[in-house]
Amino acid sequence: MATTVAGARNPAPPSNQSPVKFHMSWRSTACTLLLAITVTVSETNVTHKESIAVTACVAGDGADASPALAELAALTLRIGGIRAHAVPPPELCVSPSRADSVACQKAIFSDLGQGKLHVALLSVPAGSTLSSWLLRNNGLDDLGDVIMSPTRRVCVAPPPARSILDLEDALIARKYYIPRDTAVELQADMQSNITLKNQSKFPKMYEPEWCNSNTSCATIFTSDVGEARLLYEVVRENYLRAIVVPVGTNLHQITNSINNRTLVCDWNQHFQEPFYPLGPPPCRMDVEKCHFESRRVVKWINTRALARSPSAVRALRRLKINFSGLQELATKKRDHGVEAGALAFLSDHPVRDNVRQLRVVTFLPEDTKREVYNSSALMAAAVLAARDLEGLLPGIATFKVQTYDDRCNAVQAYKYLIDALGTGDYDALTAAVGPACGVPFADVVRQGPSHRLPALAYTPQSPPSPPAAPLALLAAGDARSIGSAVAAFSTSLGWRRMVSLSETATHSALATASFGVDFIVNLELPDERPEYDPSIFTLWADRAARANGRIIYISVEDARAVRHALCAGHKSGLTPSSGAVWILPSGLPPNWQTPKGDTCTAEEIDEMLLGHISVAQEWMLPWLDDNTNTTKSEEMESWEYRWREDCHMLNKPCDKPGPYAALLYDVLKLWASALKKLIIARPASLDDLHDPDLLRSLVTNATLIKYEGLTGKFEWIKLSKDGAIFARSSPLIIYQWDGQRRREIGRWFDDKLELEENALKWYSADGRRPDDGHDRCALQPLADLFNIQCRTSTILLVSTLLGVTIVILSGLMVYCKRRAEKKYRAKLEALTLRRLPLVKAVGLDPWEIPRERVVINRKLGMGAFGTVYGGHALLAEDRGWTAVAVKTLKAGASNEEKLDFLSEAEVMKRFDHKNVVRLLAVITKTEPVCTVMEFMLYGDLKNYLLARRHLTNSDSGDDPEEQVSARRLTGMALDIARALSYLAQMKYVHRDVAARNCLVSARRVVKLADFGMTRLVFENDYYRFSRKGMLPVRWMAPESLALGIFLPASDVWSFGVLLYEIVTFGSLPYQGLSNSEVLNKVKSGQTITLPTGLKPQLEGLIKSCWQSEYKSRPTASEVAAFIADTPRLLSPCLDLPLDALSLDVDSWRLSKERAEARWVSWAAPPSATTDVTYLSADAPRENDRFLP
Repeated sequence: MATTVAGARNPAPPSNQSPVKFHMSWRSTACTLLLAITVTVSETNVTHKESIAVTACVAGDGADASPALAELAALTLRIGGIRAHAVPPPELCVSPSRADSVACQKAIFSDLGQGKLHVALLSVPAGSTLSSWLLRNNGLDDLGDVIMSPTRRVCVAPPPARSILDLEDALIARKYYIPRDTAVELQADMQSNITLKNQSKFPKMYEPEWCNSNTSCATIFTSDVGEARLLYEVVRENYLRAIVVPVGTNLHQITNSINNRTLVCDWNQHFQEPFYPLGPPPCRMDVEKCHFESRRVVKWINTRALARSPSAVRALRRLKINFSGLQELATKKRDHGVEAGALAFLSDHPVRDNVRQLRVVTFLPEDTKREVYNSSALMAAAVLAARDLEGLLPGIATFKVQTYDDRCNAVQAYKYLIDALGTGDYDALTAAVGPACGVPFADVVRQGPSHRLPALAYTPQSPPSPPAAPLALLAAGDARSIGSAVAAFSTSLGWRRMVSLSETATHSALATASFGVDFIVNLELPDERPEYDPSIFTLWADRAARANGRIIYISVEDARAVRHALCAGHKSGLTPSSGAVWILPSGLPPNWQTPKGDTCTAEEIDEMLLGHISVAQEWMLPWLDDNTNTTKSEEMESWEYRWREDCHMLNKPCDKPGPYAALLYDVLKLWASALKKLIIARPASLDDLHDPDLLRSLVTNATLIKYEGLTGKFEWIKLSKDGAIFARSSPLIIYQWDGQRRREIGRWFDDKLELEENALKWYSADGRRPDDGHDRCALQPLADLFNIQCRTSTILLVSTLLGVTIVILSGLMVYCKRRAEKKYRAKLEALTLRRLPLVKAVGLDPWEIPRERVVINRKLGMGAFGTVYGGHALLAEDRGWTAVAVKTLKAGASNEEKLDFLSEAEVMKRFDHKNVVRLLAVITKTEPVCTVMEFMLYGDLKNYLLARRHLTNSDSGDDPEEQVSARRLTGMALDIARALSYLAQMKYVHRDVAARNCLVSARRVVKLADFGMTRLVFENDYYRFSRKGMLPVRWMAPESLALGIFLPASDVWSFGVLLYEIVTFGSLPYQGLSNSEVLNKVKSGQTITLPTGLKPQLEGLIKSCWQSEYKSRPTASEVAAFIADTPRLLSPCLDLPLDALSLDVDSWRLSKERAEARWVSWAAPPSATTDVTYLSADAPRENDRFLP
């Protein structure tokens, strides 16, 4: 369990004020005992080789509490189950040395880097910790402050002194004079272990040579020898008339002995009126050597040592204590010892509400060769925001701004994200602000979803791709809008040809903007180039000059590239006086136009800048260094004054903050406000700041805050239809440089351009508006009419003619389609089916199931319409998965095939019989269209019989299940007869009754399948075939072959052929005859020659089915009744060869002719390759008659 010591932020509460309480749910004595037991057990198991080494080094009053503070930190870790132990600080941090000295800091950092220490609580200057990124590269990092308020040295005294430097005056110094004997007595009183008789053990008094026995110098009291030595240096440096006397840790009791002459210098003040703080001595520019500067006690860790212990990082991150608590800890240490004092302190002040830290990392391009943005201004703005926002949520969380130098490098920026995951930074990290450069920002924002970290842009950036879009906030606007404004401006002036210079960081904005112009010359500079080769720009400018390019658009971030381009353009003659117009980026660093080793002079650059065009967002104008059109508000002036103070404190060059520094400050305040609003509304969000839903809502809520800052009011727009990307909306100001100032010439907002052409001033030789250098052509009138180029006008003319042609062809296609639909509608009416779409059958909705409920796991074969698969289907929620066969419609099927496929499904849904294959479901809402049918384990009857021919030998004994017995064969025939009887009752004819279209189930029940040729008969009880198609001639009745008439009696004829197939175990009907011979034979009244050995009853049944007069044939129900009365009617007759098919073509083995001579059934693809031969028959003539 991690422990956080929290308290008030006041530097030193009065002595009558009780120390701030540590809040936690532990309140009873039992909890205190449990705490002591836990610590005892932990200490028993700790071995120093495996535990975390913790030390503390605090200046001033905290020096006495340093060992107890280190023990408190180690105790906090041990309570959380982490092995830790306290160790003393290095010798350079112990009196007579000072804990805040540079030598002490170096010794601590050295031990941390070498692994001798893992955690150090160290006093550091408050103004220099923002450079912690330097230590991060060496494996060190800070986890925030231990003491919640900074401390500093201070001197207090009653009047008349106002400053410590007043002691230069002998008269004032005499007011604080104390005789030496009295000072010695005070030393004895303040240190109980030293008596007047043992004065040799007294700490040395520090007295300059000008304070002798004849001079009454002031007496400065301080705590220990280290402080006395430092004050003595101050006395000598400033020639103060004072001596320094160290009296020990009971310094605050000095007023009990001396009242109006007391002058005390130490850390913080312990005195009330009439004691007042004195002004400190002048501070050196080096913050590290500014002894009276504020100090923070920071938790430094070795990130590598704690990388595998994130719980330790979280526990240390939450460890905080206020100054009064530190004093109490020192008292308990003196009363009980180090370990017992820390335990007693923690027991007296259990922790409940941990003060969390909310971090924001700000990426700055500081150490880089690229001249991009003003890193000094950005650093000062971040420091100022950190100070202003630190007390955002007192008692709940502290807001910390951390800066990191990404060097304008994507690898360096991403390195921070990787390192943050291995340290305690990640848990408190709420957002990444920046980077300022385009390439590293694109990489950081792209990794946002994986790191669960929002990215806030304070410079113009292009929107990221959709996965990272919800976690991006473009506070400086969409970079693409600048390109759109430039494009609209150029188009309005008739410029259709342009020369461009871009780089990787700006390429996306240039590529995605809707320019509508032709880039005749385009150069994209390589990224991460330490120095540019001037020859690259020379070649680019020469190409532009040869192409007669007049309009030159520079879209780069690096000011070096802008200068090189201007210099190269000057040498190539692309000057404003020669008619060239330069469009340059705004917001470049200060003094960017000053040559720095370039190939031209400052005068030549100024000449090239004359009349150039730039585009800037409206909020930027007050902050541009050369803008004189706007005035700053009092708030802006006050902020700039405070910014300049922080900038000087950081030893940075401070001229003007610029627009992006002001925006960075606004972005940090806006994000802090969004976090505050979130935490107040949802306190539990502190425990999971990286929840994806929470982050998306946080980014969205930030855009809903009515915020108005240094850069004006923030208004947001959604850059995508789903509103995933937010960017700040601001009018774009198009301005022109006249050599002295910027002049506004237009505005771009909401994709509308407002241009004041009269405000434009051209610096060409004739003073007229330059053209884009285009050539005139034959279609120039058309080009001028539409304000386009000649080549574009040619394309327009050709496109128009092509469009007219396409419209005409489309009209013809629509006409043909309607004619086809009319024909299909007529065919559907002939089938008594309602009209079905060509792709989706809306009439099958009651049978429709989602495609996700069908799982296909194997291929069964190929059918007439497509592939047949085996699998399982979830037909209902209350039923399990059912084995099914899935019949699909092949890709590229013709409209006629689609119609037949859907017609078969429409027919099958009307059948419900145990001997008819059932349709279970259909899938027609999405492609490919599928029908789901019940699965038949043994496949088609044809293959079933062929595979069991060898079992017909009764002597083999290989048929224990009687698979080929007379009873089994008769049962199969009976199943088919009952199916035909059911169809006849339903007024349907099958038209393709054959063994290949009968399927055998797992229980060897035979079911009729393949209803692709099934049709409904009308009041005349017959169906006339009215179109040309493929027909199974070997199974067809005479009336069907002659006149295309199909009746239930025609299915009875086919059933007779099926009985022949069963008893011969799959022999081909009419073996040895071709299709035409079969046709002539059947029409002449001849039938198949029956094999010998048939039972007389079966022979009579078959011949009755083959009566030439259809009325003489028995009905299907009569046939079923007859077979049912004779259970052993069918028996094997194998006196015929298996296959004797002869084709009308040369060789049946030729695949092409064979494919044309047969039609493959989906239910039995293997057998179809041997026996299914169809005849392509013409439709019957109108004068053919078959029925009266």
